[in-house]
Amino acid sequence: MKDASQISRQARWQRKHRAMGLCVLCSEKAFKGWRCEKHYEQHKITMRLRYQPKVRGRYKVGGVKFSEEAARKKLEAAKKRTAAKRAAAKKKAGGKKKTVAKKTVAKKKKAGAKKRVAKKTVAKKKKKAVAKKRVAKKAAPKKKAAAKKKKAVAKKAVRKTAPKKKTAAKKKKAGAKKKKTGAKKKKAGAKKRR
Repeated sequence: MKDASQISRQARWQRKHRAMGLCVLCSEKAFKGWRCEKHYEQHKITMRLRYQPKVRGRYKVGGVKFSEEAARKKLEAAKKRTAAKRAAAKKKAGGKKKTVAKKTVAKKKKAGAKKRVAKKTVAKKKKKAVAKKRVAKKAAPKKKAAAKKKKAVAKKAVRKTAPKKKTAAKKKKAGAKKKKTGAKKKKAGAKKRR
């Protein structure tokens, strides 16, 4: 027997299950040897069909005749199973088509509803814009009047402060002239001393 490190993981798994007394194929409790009852019967049948018994009573069956019948039955059962699978697949496909059709109808309904909602929102936005324009038109003369008043008040304030600013500017100019004349006198005095 090979070492556990030299065999495949499947074989390792089978060995472990065999040691625990479980079926090597499905992990059920072992019936005879390595297999559960179900897999034991399956294995027995496959072995029967694989080898045609030449010695009478080898597998306690009716010889070649039985094995041919078993093979025929097996084929018929397989055909029935495939036919049933095909029928089920067709039903599913038909059901899928219907569900796809239903989904598309539902999507169209949703899209229609979204369009209606979008139209409503656009209409609401237009109404709001029109209302804002009306309010703006009504408020425009009032705003103009308020702006005129502000301008008039600003002009009055400027007029009141303007003379003060002018006098301040005149005083500065006068001070600058005095400084200049004072500087000239100093220069003249300095020239005389030389």
